[in-house]
Amino acid sequence: MSVSPSRRPIVKGFYDPGTSSIQYVAACPVTKRCAIIDPVLDFDETSGKTGTRNADAILAHIAAQGFTVEWILDTHPHADHFSAATYLRRRTGAPTAIGDQIGNVQALWKKIYNWPDLPADGSQWDHLFADGEEFRIGDVPAFVMFSPGHTLASVTYVIGDAAFVHDTLFMPDGGTARCDFPGGSAKRMWQSIQAIVALPDVRTRTLRCICAKSATRRCRCQS
Repeated sequence: MSVSPSRRPIVKGFYDPGTSSIQYVAACPVTKRCAIIDPVLDFDETSGKTGTRNADAILAHIAAQGFTVEWILDTHPHADHFSAATYLRRRTGAPTAIGDQIGNVQALWKKIYNWPDLPADGSQWDHLFADGEEFRIGDVPAFVMFSPGHTLASVTYVIGDAAFVHDTLFMPDGGTARCDFPGGSAKRMWQSIQAIVALPDVRTRTLRCICAKSATRRCRCQS
């Protein structure tokens, strides 16, 4: 399957050594509209203070490239870092989004953390994507794959010929994210991985680099 150049997003990764996370900007080469995927809000464990160094670096790149932010996307609720989605929404005016199963995770959090006032309906985001829902980044078509296993709400964003697989696969070092968090499931993780690797070859070409973390060294997509 061939994909025209206008449907191949320009992808840039931003590595955060504190969490070993990689944040992404995926942009339409024609319209210069882009999505920010899994942005990290800095957190200093010793002081309890948050910061925006990571998010500001992403914004600087977007400004330098002349991009316009169309979406701010979280693949799932993260246990190892805060999301900078709210900060970036204030800075750009772009809507935030996550998978529509986020309420199931929030319902667990309400019990575990004795947090009765937490709204467990995903209302903290502007849009909740359903499995199979289609959208666009400029002229680049995109759709959502429900990819549970690591969490109850994990999704994969397939944007043009790139699949952003979050913590389902860690490349190039190998392996997957843990499945022992509340709501996690190794069986469902396996099923999610099978769906991802069954994507057409032109998309799996990018699965080698559109990953969430590199366990021991920087991902090859950052080199």
